[in-house]
Amino acid sequence: MALIEKIFKPLSALHHRRISRYLNKLDIEKIIDIGAHKGEFLENMLKIEKVNSFYAFEPQKNIFNELREKFSKNEKITLFNCAMDKEITNKKLRINKLSMTSSLAEINEKSIYLKIKNFLLFSKSNFESEYGIQTNTVDKIFENISLQKTLLKIDVEGFEKNVIEGSQIKLKEIPFVLLENQFGNHYKNNNFEDIIKLLSKKNFEICKKFIFPSLHYQDVLFKKI
Repeated sequence: MALIEKIFKPLSALHHRRISRYLNKLDIEKIIDIGAHKGEFLENMLKIEKVNSFYAFEPQKNIFNELREKFSKNEKITLFNCAMDKEITNKKLRINKLSMTSSLAEINEKSIYLKIKNFLLFSKSNFESEYGIQTNTVDKIFENISLQKTLLKIDVEGFEKNVIEGSQIKLKEIPFVLLENQFGNHYKNNNFEDIIKLLSKKNFEICKKFIFPSLHYQDVLFKKI
């Protein structure tokens, strides 16, 4: 585990506990976790007793193996080793040294935030490797599953808009969406205002913001109005 991950681990736990306490007040029975990583978010959401079904998606092969080892025996959780997109296609997944930042999105090499991360990694670059994967969509995977009383959480490192565009049909059912909003222009073509406009067309509005303790990003909760 990189030093920066060790630093962020207790902050992440604190952040997700805060979110779970708030979500516990909402009328939700299912949680879709897109960008589950090692289960940092999922682990805290399991404490919400009224949620009886969890669907967790993680495309990185080695990280998914850790996720499966940790949660495969939990009957409430269905795990998917795939990436989500606006269409079913083939894409290249960029694997970074800091695994939580791996993404299908194109990195903005001029980002100050990226330079800070590289400094903390004692490296000139966060990039490690890349490989081809097949993507899927929320609309396809949940085609025959009702998503009433569902929270859709998306944390895919700059690729959130694509995932939302692949959820247009099921967003008619989903009442809550939780999105990561990175500060610092880390990825190209990643404008959070575009996401707000896209969700507003589906009758969603922002109802709560959770700023991460280190202040480098926030999770934004949208609700159906």
